Amino acid sequence: RPLYLAFIDLTKAFDLVSRSGLFALLHKIGCPPKLRKMVESFHDNMSGTVQYDGESSDPFPIKSGVKQGCVLAPTLFGIFFSLLLRYAFSESEDGIFLHTRSDGNLFNLARLRARTKVRKVLIREMLFADDAALTAHTEAALQRLITLFAEACTEFGLTISLKKTNIMGQDVSTPPTIIIGDHTLEVVDKFSYLGSTISSNLSLDAELNVRIGKAASAMARLAKRVWDNPMLTLNTKMKVYQACVLSTLLYGSEAWTLYTHQERRLNAFHMRNLRRLLGITWQDRVSNADVLAQAGLSSMFATLSQRRLRWLGHVCRMDDGRIPKDILYGELATGTRPTGRPALRYKDVCKRDLKSCNINPADLETATSDRSSWRANVKTGVKQAEEKRDIQRKERKSRKQQRPRPTTAPTIVPTTDLTCSKCGRSCSSRIGLFSHSRRCCPTTK
Repeated sequence: RPLYLAFIDLTKAFDLVSRSGLFALLHKIGCPPKLRKMVESFHDNMSGTVQYDGESSDPFPIKSGVKQGCVLAPTLFGIFFSLLLRYAFSESEDGIFLHTRSDGNLFNLARLRARTKVRKVLIREMLFADDAALTAHTEAALQRLITLFAEACTEFGLTISLKKTNIMGQDVSTPPTIIIGDHTLEVVDKFSYLGSTISSNLSLDAELNVRIGKAASAMARLAKRVWDNPMLTLNTKMKVYQACVLSTLLYGSEAWTLYTHQERRLNAFHMRNLRRLLGITWQDRVSNADVLAQAGLSSMFATLSQRRLRWLGHVCRMDDGRIPKDILYGELATGTRPTGRPALRYKDVCKRDLKSCNINPADLETATSDRSSWRANVKTGVKQAEEKRDIQRKERKSRKQQRPRPTTAPTIVPTTDLTCSKCGRSCSSRIGLFSHSRRCCPTTK
């Protein structure tokens, strides 16, 4: 089914929180009076000054917002924002409905066909601090959600930034038109949400371009101080490479659904960086396996697999009702599969990783129940898979070297069936005859 997304940006969300409204909400949800008065005392008689050119202005009162930098500020805003959403969508049934059941094996889809034990879950908003994204299956449903949210923001004293709020449609034929008041929101093909790039074509290519670009920028910035510094040991350089470059390159990679050609692209970038650090050029004819051995690091295939499986273990151990677990163990409540080969799913990639690490997918829940043993099994399995890939690479290279080479160049014998009917010229192939006949002039022979 199509997916419509609204990425909402609030103008100075933490600074515009109504304090009287916040304290009233704390009282409504049952906050103890002593704690509530303590929170109120933190915000009483707040004042601020502006410093410019070494001079400070006269103090002025600050009557709205939570304290910037206070450890309580994110929690207070989270309470305020969650109650705003509850007020806005209390009577709405728009969103994405899933059927989920987590008491069986992840890869056994028959568990979702049962009439009992299957829960229906509504995924409507995705939140982090003051960032929010609303989801719906239809354009009309998303418009209703946006309208309700805008009305609630007006009631609670928050302001939506119309210029920074964007709309995206995935698997849709025409761009959606969503309006707040008299303003039509901008429709985008790519959007950076919480550091990750989301594309309307459901591809990770845009995200990989951003990740590789940022990692390459980090490599360039550290060239003079780290990579070309003779005073630093190779071990130190590799630690810096892992902390500054690999962490940038693989941000959010635990949830990536990568095709093989995309993993090869990441591995090529990884190997190019390692050869740069080790001073190895292509003229030295050093294999990737030898480069990894000198660097003491794993290939990108092993790193991605290990990250995915460790995150998979975290999700499997989560309590029922957590959004990541409901999504992983669920499927859309309504919809039909399109014709043709289905797109690669996250579960397919995880299953591929499990098999490559000699872990039975049917025993996933039992294997992930203990965190330390699961991490050890994943580490061992990834190492064995890496060794297996190296053996297969050597076998392919050996077969290629043992392949007999022709001593003389093959001669092409013209065939009478490949003769041009206009000029009588004999061609060596059908495609050659076709190409010749298109430009052949009957007057010349």
